[in-house]
Order: sequence, then structure tokens, then C-alpha cells
Amino acid sequence: MLVITTVGTSLLENYRQEHHGLDADYFKLKEEPASNWDNNERRINKVKKALLNWAQPQGETSAEIKSLFNLRRQAGQAIEARLLATDTVLSRLTAEVLEEVLAGTIKTVFEPDRDVIKGLQVWDRKRFEKEGLINLIARIEELNGTCEEVAINFTGGYKALIPYLTIMGQLYNISLYYIFEDTDELIRLPQAPLAINCGIFEKYSHIIADLAAGIDDWSRHRWRYTIEDEFRACIWEDGDFAELNAIGRLYWYRYQNYFLVEVLKEADYFRENSGNKQEVNSALQELYGRLNSRIIGNGLKNTEDLQAYLNSLPDKDDLRHGEKPDRDKYIFKSTNKSQIRLVYTPIIKPYGLSLRLFDHVRGNFDHTVYIKEFKEKMKMHANQEYTAITLKKPQS
Repeated sequence: MLVITTVGTSLLENYRQEHHGLDADYFKLKEEPASNWDNNERRINKVKKALLNWAQPQGETSAEIKSLFNLRRQAGQAIEARLLATDTVLSRLTAEVLEEVLAGTIKTVFEPDRDVIKGLQVWDRKRFEKEGLINLIARIEELNGTCEEVAINFTGGYKALIPYLTIMGQLYNISLYYIFEDTDELIRLPQAPLAINCGIFEKYSHIIADLAAGIDDWSRHRWRYTIEDEFRACIWEDGDFAELNAIGRLYWYRYQNYFLVEVLKEADYFRENSGNKQEVNSALQELYGRLNSRIIGNGLKNTEDLQAYLNSLPDKDDLRHGEKPDRDKYIFKSTNKSQIRLVYTPIIKPYGLSLRLFDHVRGNFDHTVYIKEFKEKMKMHANQEYTAITLKKPQS
């Protein structure tokens, strides 16, 4: 298990409760950003030497050490700690000491070039929100893809990070741990049924990519497009400049890992039990992956290009299996779930491929008879309405 651990300065604070010889150096370094590391080398080495001679890989030495030992005991397995420091000299110093102190007891990794989070400091609120939080989320997003089981331990570090890390943990299904300073009780935050409102990203898909990059003439965009309150909470505005804020990017990063399927409201999909529905979802993921591979491989730019490509395929191709049920509808033959066929329409939107699902079939069937039955069924649903679901994109 990879345990992403935010680092504060409790190790240093605990040392100062017993020793006061470093107070002058502490108060000087306390005001220094991490970028001034080289300019404070003498003081840093003095403090580091004292801490390494005092700190022990056990119990009450620091909040990070206590929480990691408790977490390993509760998990019942080996853990690897990845330390993330704030953009301050003291947090980096503490992380480097912790890495050495924990060596031999818990595998601990800290790479200053990657694990000191730029902008994550408390002297400049705008920089904290605009740069620090966004860099922290991006770093955790990167680490989350390196191990099958990931947890976040936010016992150390700024308390202002807790709401953001909590939302991220819920969205990414990452376990969250915290330990109170005065007890040994490790708290694991339960996973809540929190989901992305995909409708917001659908609604604002025409500007969301621009907001991710930053918009310099925001007043013109606001005049041109109506931005309602539900989405304004995802935007950072500073004069005539606007971009996705930390929460907006958190949801946007997550949303990009999923694809949208619009399912006909009257479809049998909604009458399936959970096990059978999961099989249909698996077939939809297979269809998405195979279509996306063809789109990339053939340089297809829009829905018309994609449908022209599908129309050119032979009847035995799985993406266009047998006779088409309608002008823009195709039958997909799943090879992962060989007994499932999907009646679908592919749509290329500005942010990627989405699918529209009309029907699915299990088991052997007469293709000609089914096409006739499907057309009759569609006549009964003249006013077609759809329910949007999201599925995780398959690994490429």
C-alpha cells in the first residue's frame, strides 16, 4: 500500500518542547520559502543534525511517524510512505529527517524536486489557492496511478488541506487517514456516495478546456456564455482572468477518466439486475476502447467521419456486426462478453467520444428477426429520452 503523507513540522515542535538551543535558527527558518534552501544551508544542517540525533522511529516523535506506524498496524501489511512537503524550508527539512529516521522500519520516499509542492504555503492566499492546491492535486493524481492500493494520511501539514484532500479521496476512492495528536486512535474516513455531476461538464464543455488553460478576456466569455452559480464554484476569477480552481480541476481530472453513455430511458438496461448490468457495462467499456483505438488510428475528427468509417466496414467487423438497425445505429458484438450485442450510436464531442445505447441482446438470436423487432420497438419510443451514466475508461 502506498501511503501519501503530508508533512508538517510536529517533529521540530516536539523537539523544541525538550530543547531550546535551536530556537533562533527555528524562528529564522520559519519565515523562509523552500526556494531559499541553498541560502540557509548552514542553519539547515545545524537543525537537521540535532533532529537526527534526537528523533526515534517510534511513538510520539512526530505526528507523521505515529500515524504511519498505526496505519501499518491497522492495515496488517507492509506500507510505503511517500512524503509531500509544503513550499517551505522547515517542511522540506522535516521530510528529509523523517526519510532518514524511518529508513529500515518503513520504506519512505521523498524527492525534493517532485515532492515539495510549489505554491503550497500560507503567506500568500492567492498563490496557495491558485498554485499550491492545484500542484498538490496534480501530484497526488500522478502518484495515484503508480500503485494498485493508495491511501492519503493527512495527519501532518496544513489543516486547510483537509477539505480538498477529503473530496479528492472520495472522488478517487482513496482511503483517508487521520490521527489525533493526543491519542493513538487512527481514524479512517468512510467512503461517501459522492459522484461527479457529469451534466455540468456536458453543459459547459464548450469553455471548460479553455478554462483549464486560463482565459485572459473573461468578461467577453461571460457576456457570450451564461455561467450559472452551479459552475462558478469551479472557477477562479482575478480581474479579467479566469481558470478552473482547485475544486474545478479536481472534478475535471476525474471526469476525464470516465466516458459518457446516454441510455434510452425505456431500454432493458434499467431492468437488469446488478450482475447482468455490470456485464453490459463491461461490453460498453470494450466498445469504447475499440472505437477510440480506431478513431486515433485513422485520424477521425468528428461524428460524421466516424460513422462514414463504420459504414465502410464489412458486416463481420465486431463494431458493425451484420445489417444496421437504422441509418446511424450499429450493432456491436462483444468478444469479452460473447453473448452480448449492443445497439449503439457513437458521438464525438469536443471533449471526446461518447455513446448512445438503445438496446442490448443476450444469447443466440436471429439477426434478421431482431432487426425487425428493434424497428418496431423504436416506433413505440418516438419521443426518445435518455439517462446519462458514466463508466470508467478502459486501460489503453
